Amino acid sequence: MLSHFLKNKVWAGIGIGAIVTIISSVGLFIGLFSSVNSDLTDTLYTRNEPSKNIVIIAVDDKSTQANALGRFSQWKRSNFTNLLKVLEKENAKVLTLDFVFHTFSDGVDRQKLLELQSQVKNADESEKLNDYQSFLKNYSSNLNHPIDNEFADELAKFPNLVLDATLNPDGVSLIKPLTKFMTTATLGFATAYLDERGIMKATSPIIHIADENKDYDDIALATAKKYLGKEKIELPLQNGKMQINFFGEPYSFEMISFIDVLNKKFAKDFFKDKIVLVGGTSSKELHDEYLTPRSNVTPMPGIEIIANEIQTIIDSKFLTIQSSGAALFTIAVISIGLAIALNYLSIWLSVLVAFASILLYIFTSHLLYRNGVIVNMVYPFSAIILTYLSSWIYKFFIADRKKRELKSAFGHYVSGELVEQISQNPDLVKLGGEKKMITVFFSDIKDSTAISEKTPIEMWVSQVNEYFTEMENVVKKSGGTLDKYEGDAVMGFWNAPVPQNDHVFRAYACAIGMRKALVGLHAKWATEGKPLIEFRIGINTGEALVGNFGSKDRFDFTVMGDTVNTASRLESSANKTYGTMNIVAGFEATNSTFPQLQNFTIREVDTVYLPGKKEPVKLYELIGLASESTPEIQNTIKNYTQGLAAYRCKDFATAIKNFQLISSDKPAQILLARCQKLQAGEKIAELDEQMIFRIQNK
Repeated sequence: MLSHFLKNKVWAGIGIGAIVTIISSVGLFIGLFSSVNSDLTDTLYTRNEPSKNIVIIAVDDKSTQANALGRFSQWKRSNFTNLLKVLEKENAKVLTLDFVFHTFSDGVDRQKLLELQSQVKNADESEKLNDYQSFLKNYSSNLNHPIDNEFADELAKFPNLVLDATLNPDGVSLIKPLTKFMTTATLGFATAYLDERGIMKATSPIIHIADENKDYDDIALATAKKYLGKEKIELPLQNGKMQINFFGEPYSFEMISFIDVLNKKFAKDFFKDKIVLVGGTSSKELHDEYLTPRSNVTPMPGIEIIANEIQTIIDSKFLTIQSSGAALFTIAVISIGLAIALNYLSIWLSVLVAFASILLYIFTSHLLYRNGVIVNMVYPFSAIILTYLSSWIYKFFIADRKKRELKSAFGHYVSGELVEQISQNPDLVKLGGEKKMITVFFSDIKDSTAISEKTPIEMWVSQVNEYFTEMENVVKKSGGTLDKYEGDAVMGFWNAPVPQNDHVFRAYACAIGMRKALVGLHAKWATEGKPLIEFRIGINTGEALVGNFGSKDRFDFTVMGDTVNTASRLESSANKTYGTMNIVAGFEATNSTFPQLQNFTIREVDTVYLPGKKEPVKLYELIGLASESTPEIQNTIKNYTQGLAAYRCKDFATAIKNFQLISSDKPAQILLARCQKLQAGEKIAELDEQMIFRIQNK
């Protein structure tokens, strides 16, 4: 049962995917590599543009220089009052001040002292005393300080005003601005939530203050409500937090220095109908800055983080973190789908598909980010890698083990292309056999015994091995199956194990290719002082038993039957009898190859009984390629064909005449001698009444 399951690549893929999913789920739910995941998801925050409807008035280093407004810690509230007086005429849509104005002013503004000095300059002593006393009375009470009163009056002129509050250290109450500042203002709190790496990625836009049993919006949500004119905005909260979508690197939003606004160094309608945020960006004094996904090197001012949160809300570009369940489902789909696919692919194609899967997931994760979803960036990648490794192990040790054994077994017999086809369909070479039309090939070195006796054994072995190597390459290139070597003989066949409709053509082309390869070897051997060997070829086409023969542990893929024996007799007996080198037979058994055989020069030699055979066989000589035929060859074939026809009609005089015209031709010499005997009235014991010759020699 298990063996059957493992052999099924689909079920095995489902099993591999399930195992990878289980492994991934453990790490996912215990938070393993969560910081790595956070680092990787930071790379998704791209391809956004800061809104042109948000402007930041920055309490920056320029504004806090000594020649400007001085150190921020020494600022009087009148600086903000003067800012409001400038903005009053600029028609901003919403004004948000990211400062908690919760303390009373004290002391006297230098400008007010200068005004007092100018006021009493020309007054008498009595008037001066009254003015001084009145001035002191006004500034002696913190609860009714003129600077605060003037600031409150200016704040009241802004209908869409948002002021900042902050949580008390006790966490149950808010530190709020002075009541006099809240005439028209909406309150919004500001807090910072950092992840385990110290990166600002999320905020709690709504907080419940236990001390008041009341919910408050954060400063960004309060500002967005004012801008959109809505009392309620639906937010995609996860555990009470909202992910901030960042629209640029630090300092990407449009900013203008606080001092420049006071000095009115801005274009006309610069603030009109916009959200105007006032906050600190000075890194020297305020230190209100945090690292964000858009930059883990340069911190972003807190006021700009608020700007990003506001744009997230008003543009509805919300982000949600993929849930653990959804991430697990994604991992399962990737693991199972990829495992099934990889189980059917080669090693190199599997590498490409696995790499492509990683690239596809990266592309998909960016696409999902654009649609508001931040996916897990660790476990899907690890799932792809684990799935690839598991699939490789499965294929190597289970699925492809038999395929490798087949490749190893048949790599010696057939070309790599055929080996691959066999490995894809192992049933082609299952134990046992089947009858099939094939073309069988035999070749044998002529006079090998005599040559070997005259040649040093080491040289002869080296030469024969070189010969075999060259001939084997030709057989494999033609798509043939190299069956075996027997001494100095080579046996091969076509149309098995892989079907080949042109198997006769392939076998004949192989024979001619071997002849041409031998020419190259002769040239090499001549320079090396080695003997020049020749070989005979016999090729037969017919039905044979094809398959694996032997035991389950030891077998050979081969062919058996009369067709094979006939091919062997053609190589030895027929060639020796007629002085030929390439005898073929049986191609009449298949009509499909006749058109292709026109590419070769073939002539009929005779009809014979081969040794040990009762059925006659027509012998043909494979002379060469038709494209290489010469007039001399054509003349030989013409005269031989006419002579053979006369011989069979027992018109020996005509036959002798034709054969004498080509007396240098070996088969013509054989039949000429035979005709001369018959014309003289002699009997030829091997020749029957149908002019079929029985070959005696093997």
